[in-house]
Amino acid sequence: MNDVIVTIGRENGSGGREVGSILAGMMGVKCYDRTLIEATADRAGVSVEDVRSSEERRGIGRLYFGGIPAPNPLFQSQSEVILDLASKGPCVFVGRCADYVLRGRDDVVNVFITAPVEDRVRRSAQRNGISEREAEERVASTDRDRGEYYRRYTGRAWGSVSNYDISIDTGRIGVENAARLVLEYIGMRS
Repeated sequence: MNDVIVTIGRENGSGGREVGSILAGMMGVKCYDRTLIEATADRAGVSVEDVRSSEERRGIGRLYFGGIPAPNPLFQSQSEVILDLASKGPCVFVGRCADYVLRGRDDVVNVFITAPVEDRVRRSAQRNGISEREAEERVASTDRDRGEYYRRYTGRAWGSVSNYDISIDTGRIGVENAARLVLEYIGMRS
């Protein structure tokens, strides 16, 4: 049952990072999220700050032409890191277009985590120590940037149900139950 790789796409403030961490603990595997930034920097021979800066400017300089994802050396390096880590066995990836990078593999379960915007704003405000108004802007901006980044490098629509095996609303069941649901889903598909 645990011989799978799980990718988690998520809306900002939905708890997707927490779901990934909890799920990895339940599966007894590693969860890769922000650690991919360091590994990408090492592979590309650039600073961690260069990778972070590249990710933060997701919407700048859109190079998307007629359904063909734009080339980017840092995205390519990050994809190579994801493929390398996936080749070592079961794990959980949070974000970074891992569902697209690992497309076509039979041992991958792609999950999308969502929640009502009110819940996401509240979670973002608490997590970042900001007002709900600032959190609302942050959630909208981050989701817009994630959508553009995903489309730019995959040619697909971010959050589209056709990209994922399962989509979960953490606003209804919480992050721990969401992780349990993914684990249950993995068991059912085995």
